[in-house]
Order: sequence, then structure tokens, then C-alpha cells
Amino acid sequence: MTQRGRCHPIPRHRRLILDVCRASLSVPSFPVDRVMQLGVVVKARQKIPERCAFRISWVTIFLRSYALVCKEIPELRSLYFCMPWERTYEHPNTVASISIHRLDDEGIERLIWARLSNCESRSLLDIQRQMDDAIEKPLWDVFRDGLRIERLPSWIRRLSWWLGMNWKPRQRAKKAGTFSISTLAGEDASNYGHPLVVTSSLSYTKCNADGECTVTMISDHRVLDGVLAARALKRLESIMTTIVVDELNAIV
Repeated sequence: MTQRGRCHPIPRHRRLILDVCRASLSVPSFPVDRVMQLGVVVKARQKIPERCAFRISWVTIFLRSYALVCKEIPELRSLYFCMPWERTYEHPNTVASISIHRLDDEGIERLIWARLSNCESRSLLDIQRQMDDAIEKPLWDVFRDGLRIERLPSWIRRLSWWLGMNWKPRQRAKKAGTFSISTLAGEDASNYGHPLVVTSSLSYTKCNADGECTVTMISDHRVLDGVLAARALKRLESIMTTIVVDELNAIV
């Protein structure tokens, strides 16, 4: 006897992911990798529990470091728009969108995006507190906009995304971000490609015993080219191993 499969409606918590995938189809993206030597960062991070009870995650370290790179390189704070004419919009500060997997109020594991602004001007401890809030606080408190949007009919969501991606520079920067971070390092895996709706997105692998880590930067080719992306990654490694290491060592 032949068994037949069943069709299921798209769960509400998957709707925003479909919207992001659809919006990313208009972004011509490319990846650039750099193998970084982060041994000094590993050592500085390991010493923190000896001095205080506060944990600094790798996401926070990359977030703080890359925000400082974006402060120096205005293209990384710029977004491409094609309506009503082709142009780029340079946002005055960084807005990071961080992919987080967590349980919702019904116990379903789902993807949310935490938005953090002005990380180039904030301390590691301040950034980490906001990251912890995004993971631990009630979902409605940390992802209210997303929960509201995913309840809307599909045609309204698609129109909102189209307007944001093509017409509304400031709103896109504030709501979607100027850059994003998505990593599977905590699962001992790597994701070298994911949907891009901002100008650049970082992913990284788990550091090996020597502190070696592969960092991937996915970029919007309409805003920057491979040479600038490579220079941004080189500068990221420099900032992580100097400025951010000093900040880690200063935590008490």
C-alpha cells in the first residue's frame, strides 16, 4: 500500500524567515574569508572569570570589534537603494542584527533577531547585558516588532519589506540593521552563506587550540568590492587583538 504525505501550513514563527529569504534575492552578495590568529583574545577572555562573574561571549567580542571597523569604513554603514533613483544611504552609526535561536512562550525553538545600536561607543559589559536580555527576557519584550509583523497577512509583509529595501533608508537601517552576525560556532559548525538584507554579515568558526579562527564576511556587491571586504577583515583582526584585548583585560 502506497503511503501519502501531508501538507502543513507554514508556522507563524517561520514567516519572517521566509520574508528575509525573499528580500535577500535582490541582493548580489559575495563571501570573503580570513583565517585569523586570535590566541591573545582567547587568553584574555579566559581570564575574565578569575576577576568577575560576568561572561563575555564571542558574539559580543565580534560585535564590538566589527562596530569599530564600521565606524572607520563608512561603506560598511551604507545601504543601497534603487527607488526612486539609485543611491546609497550612509547611516551615522552602526545597527547590528544578531541571529539568536531560543524558545518562544510555547516552547518552540525559533529564530529571532536582536538589534543593538552604537556598539562602537559602548562597553563590552553593556553589549553583553543586552545580548543576555535578548536570550533570557520574555520574547515579547525583546522581539515585539517581529512578533507583530509575522501576524500580518503575507501581502502586507511583502509590501513592507519592499518599501524598506527600496524606498526607506533610515527605517531599513533602524529595523533591519547596517550589518549582521550569524554563526554556528557554538554547534561546532560553520555557515558560510546565509540570506543577506544588510550591507555585510559576519560568520565565524570556533577557535582551535592555537586560537585560529576562520571569519567569513558576506557583502552586498553594489556597495563594496572584495578588496575593501578583505581590508575590513584585516582591520577586524587588528582591532580584536589590540583594542578589544585591552578592554577584556580591563574588566574587573
